[in-house]
Amino acid sequence: MNELLEASLRFPTVVFTIGLGIVLIYWLFVLLGALDIDLLGGGDASGAAKGIGDALTGGAKGGAEALKGAAGDGADGDGVFAKLGLGVVPITVTVSLIMLVGWCGSLLVMHYGAAAFGMKWLPMVTLPAILIVAVLVTSVLVRPLAPVFAIKEGKTNRDYVGHTCSISTGHVDDGFGQATVEDGGTVLVIPVRCDRTGKLSRGDKALIIDFDEARQAYVVEPALDMLEPKASGEPS
Repeated sequence: MNELLEASLRFPTVVFTIGLGIVLIYWLFVLLGALDIDLLGGGDASGAAKGIGDALTGGAKGGAEALKGAAGDGADGDGVFAKLGLGVVPITVTVSLIMLVGWCGSLLVMHYGAAAFGMKWLPMVTLPAILIVAVLVTSVLVRPLAPVFAIKEGKTNRDYVGHTCSISTGHVDDGFGQATVEDGGTVLVIPVRCDRTGKLSRGDKALIIDFDEARQAYVVEPALDMLEPKASGEPS
């Protein structure tokens, strides 16, 4: 146990040990509900992507700059991030896996490599090499997790415009009315308004033509009037 602790605090493994410690504290707060799993979003995620890209292209120096870049913006890192498929899961998951893989890899390399090659130059070569390998391994590990974190966008109010609904209230006017509309097998109850009073009653089919933001209701018209207009000159 003491040997493992000593190895964890030896350069370059200590870099990943610190990162892994921060990651473990973060996930503890996630489990407690104090932090969100997608804590880094927008500009922060872009900055972290830039940091990883810098580390890949600039070795140990780039890795140090990566820590500073985690709060900024950058397109180059985003490109590397996207090409490797690391963006399919939250950045926090990606960074956690990179730290874990890097920590394990660094321990193994330093343990077996030190005996074979000595300790003079090995640490300086190990850090950038392990970081690159950790990113590549992580890019493979995150792919099966992509469906778990896939974002499914819900429908907006205007997505129902053009659909047919069934009036469920006794009447519909410009200030009152409800209807039901089917959405993928689910029946939704929606507020509806019709500027032509007396044209719609319970059981009638109506066409949703707009969503009124002011009234927070759908504007409807009788379906027959909209779909089968009377010929010009025909008596009403």
